[in-house]
Amino acid sequence: MLPQKAIYWREAETILLSDLHIGKISHFRKAGIPVPQNGSTDNFNRLDEIIAATNPKQVLFVGDLFHSDINREWDQFCAWRKKYPSVKMDIVLGNHDYLPEDFCSNYQIDIYPTELVIGPFTFAHHPREEFNGDEYVISGHVHPVIALSGMARQYVKTPCFYFGEQQAILPSFGYFTGGYAIDIQENDTVIAVAEKKLYPVQLRIAVTSLGV
Repeated sequence: MLPQKAIYWREAETILLSDLHIGKISHFRKAGIPVPQNGSTDNFNRLDEIIAATNPKQVLFVGDLFHSDINREWDQFCAWRKKYPSVKMDIVLGNHDYLPEDFCSNYQIDIYPTELVIGPFTFAHHPREEFNGDEYVISGHVHPVIALSGMARQYVKTPCFYFGEQQAILPSFGYFTGGYAIDIQENDTVIAVAEKKLYPVQLRIAVTSLGV
């Protein structure tokens, strides 16, 4: 796991991330919602940081790489993609990924409509409620966050990685994407992301914060 809200799968030399939502910031600003424009730059800076640190062979986007119609942020992505011609890039489509017909072929991105199986892992944008045998699903979509409270009534929600018995849910990589407070079950593992650091969450704290 990386504090930039992605995973580096060392054995496969692959970066895994979900819910970048390219175009969302420009979409909201066009609608008059005051969202900082530099959030888009932050997304690409973090992508560059990860690639510089890991030198991957592949980047796998687990859905919602894009958010809305073509806008300035799409152009930023296209320029960014051209910086890494030797890196294989794949996308498992999410519910926001309405791509032009020739987009992926023009920019050398392989597309998978529903899921991609690599070794023991099934990559799918939407979390699963049922599983095929002993498969382990890696998904996104819900933008998981964990709600934490302190002894002095401090309260904060922060993005997190969630690992259950047969499924992991990746945090939203994109800036300004919101989040859904997940329910933690016994034996689940949750890693919070805050201030560019990773923090394992103790189940006792997580249950208390969710009012269980």
